[in-house]
Amino acid sequence: MKKALSLLLACALLLTMASCGGGGESSAPSSSTPQKENSSSSQAEESSAEADPTQAPAPEDTQTFVYIIPGDKPDDYDRGIQAVNEKLAADGTGIDVELRYFAWDVWDQKINLMLSTGEVFDAFQVMQDRVTLTNYASRGALADITDAVAQYGQNITASVPELAMTNCQFGGKQYAIPAFWLETALLQESTIRKDLLEKNNLEMPTTFEELTEAYKTVMANWEGDSKPYFPRLATDDRRAYFFTSDKNFTLYENLIYVGQDGTICNFYETDAFKEGCKNAKIWYDAGLISPDILTTTSDQNSNQRELGNWFVDDGTPGSMTKMIGNVPGLEPDDVVWLDLTNGAPAIRPYGTKNLNAIPLASEHPEVAVKFFDWLYSSQENYDLFCYGQEGVDYTKGENHTYQTILDPETQKTPYNVATWMVGNINLSYLDAMTPPEVNQHLYTINEDAVEGIAANLTFDASSVQTQLADVQTQISAVLLPMAWGITDYDSGIDEALDLLKKAGADEIIEEFKKQLDAIK
Repeated sequence: MKKALSLLLACALLLTMASCGGGGESSAPSSSTPQKENSSSSQAEESSAEADPTQAPAPEDTQTFVYIIPGDKPDDYDRGIQAVNEKLAADGTGIDVELRYFAWDVWDQKINLMLSTGEVFDAFQVMQDRVTLTNYASRGALADITDAVAQYGQNITASVPELAMTNCQFGGKQYAIPAFWLETALLQESTIRKDLLEKNNLEMPTTFEELTEAYKTVMANWEGDSKPYFPRLATDDRRAYFFTSDKNFTLYENLIYVGQDGTICNFYETDAFKEGCKNAKIWYDAGLISPDILTTTSDQNSNQRELGNWFVDDGTPGSMTKMIGNVPGLEPDDVVWLDLTNGAPAIRPYGTKNLNAIPLASEHPEVAVKFFDWLYSSQENYDLFCYGQEGVDYTKGENHTYQTILDPETQKTPYNVATWMVGNINLSYLDAMTPPEVNQHLYTINEDAVEGIAANLTFDASSVQTQLADVQTQISAVLLPMAWGITDYDSGIDEALDLLKKAGADEIIEEFKKQLDAIK
């Protein structure tokens, strides 16, 4: 019966494949869709559609957990996953795990095809800034695991907050398991190069105006061949928070302003956007924002960061290993947190954006719950699956830190699984090559953070997909140049708002309000 249902969904799913990204897709890297440094389109078809023949056959009473994830298979996958399966067997779980990889450039298409044809597998990674859980769930593509979590998921529910579990629900049913890998109250997440402040005899900025003057000084004194432009991509909606003094709102769908005072409106009609445009214009005219910001690619942005050609970032660096290799004398603690919030509380806009959903076609959906429950049940299990074998794939350091061991020829870790896909903030190690202040903010629960008033809502945009696509087109064409200071706000805003209204912005906002009222 389940397989028949899956086949009946095929037509509907195939029709929606082209719009799966919708307004939730972004070409910019974010906290939930990290930089894809090792992705390769040449490996699109390498994605293992069959079990690895080198693995030892599982006992007859063992169920295989088939988990689909984006990226490239580690070079020493066979050895790493064999160690995991041996531990699963020793623990008497009755489970072995098989990871299947799809290259980033075919990820959305492959997942949609598997869901539409009813191909049997047991879990897949959901990145809600690409395609939301509600997008999949509203199509009837996912299995309800509410009862399975209640029966087999004690370690899952004990290790993640209720808000994260809620973000994995749709219509009151549990459809996914959250990857609670970092603190999400990071809207005002900015970092600055302390070494460049010291080199230029500058004090730590405490206001946007002070930061602007410091940045002008660093730019004027820069000695490198490439200028240290603001290292952002044009499509990154974090600019909405960085360039404005309003620190009490959350932006959803790159359109909907949700203020902590209850205001819900079109972001581009607010004083926050107006102020942001004015400040960005100051930076653009001063040469702090690249004149090529609208066409800068992810690879170019990564290269700029790794070469150390930046001063301040509205975001955080990960491991600084490559950057340190390019900047003599640089240390991880030379990048520090920049706080321009003036004491405003951190807002938690959601519980998690990385989830692991169970498809309707899974023949044993409870196995996914059992596996993740095993994963979060002990540090030993977590380490083995995520980091590999100690001394082979990684080494442990002081204060719960670790360093990966890179193959000298490929400069890749032989085996690991990215913690942003499956991680848990209570178990993850801190990368010793990441700035200490970044580790502190990202991987420690902020007890002073407040939940955004829409944090419990996972917006279902299925009824306004057409409007959302049209609105995002207008934002990219007209409002992004304005937001980066390239075009003038005063002379262009009225026409831009009219285009948004014609594209359906009001309908999207009304649907958001309707759904928020419903969950309240």
